[in-house]
Amino acid sequence: MLIFELMTDDGPGTLQIRQNILDFLLTNEHKCVSLVSRFLKRDTKILYILDERNIIWGVLSISAGGQILHCLESDSILPDIEEYFVANRPEKLFSIIGEQKYTNEIAKIFLKRFGTVPKSQTDYALMEYNETVVNEKTDPKKNAFIRNCEVFDCKDSDFDAVFPIQKAYEFEEVLIDKSKFNEKNSRILLRRSIQSGEVFAVRYNNKIVGKASVNAKGQNCIQLGGIFTEMGFRNHGIATHLVKTLARRFKSEGKTIVLFVKKTNTTAIDVYKNCGFMPFNDYKILYY
Repeated sequence: MLIFELMTDDGPGTLQIRQNILDFLLTNEHKCVSLVSRFLKRDTKILYILDERNIIWGVLSISAGGQILHCLESDSILPDIEEYFVANRPEKLFSIIGEQKYTNEIAKIFLKRFGTVPKSQTDYALMEYNETVVNEKTDPKKNAFIRNCEVFDCKDSDFDAVFPIQKAYEFEEVLIDKSKFNEKNSRILLRRSIQSGEVFAVRYNNKIVGKASVNAKGQNCIQLGGIFTEMGFRNHGIATHLVKTLARRFKSEGKTIVLFVKKTNTTAIDVYKNCGFMPFNDYKILYY
């Protein structure tokens, strides 16, 4: 096996290699949407692993900020990945994200070779939408509430109303150390996402009570995330209504829809199952 870095030029040879990498990624896209997104944007270093027949066995992206995304298909390539990182240690390691098994294996390399220990690690269930298994539960009280709710695409004018919900989401679901919340960065990222058409919300009586985002767009897949309901409006079916609405919308556009949820959050897993999402793989995020 040999590891190569994808060149940034658009010469005939590079274009063919780029297409081969894309073909490999699209075969596995539902479990590596973020990696496909970074590949399509051309904003990170891309590594690809070839055998002697020029067959690709794995792809990694390494961002300038130290985020490693991966899609690997064999344990046999792990020694080559270790050798690469020993010779080309990233200046910064911020996170390792992807299929649980290989996230753990890459983390072992950094621990063994550099003594690098993650500050946090979270196991997730990776789930995919299947419209044939949507559970249409009948709850007259929730149905009556939902009839008065509106799901809509957020615009710049919605920013001030959405931001408090985004902030609450980050405090509850994302931050390990709450004291490190960076409001300026959070505002910038939310506004950017809204302007990109990637934030959706639920309005009830002229009040925004829930939101969701598109975390990553691949070529054929959409990854939902940032799903959150304001505390005082939970158990009314808001998240279920929002997720079902978005899943059906993107499915009608021919997209495969995935999301990941903490394995410990059994309530959320049940909600997503009710929306038609079924677990199909284990996912993991390590932060350093």
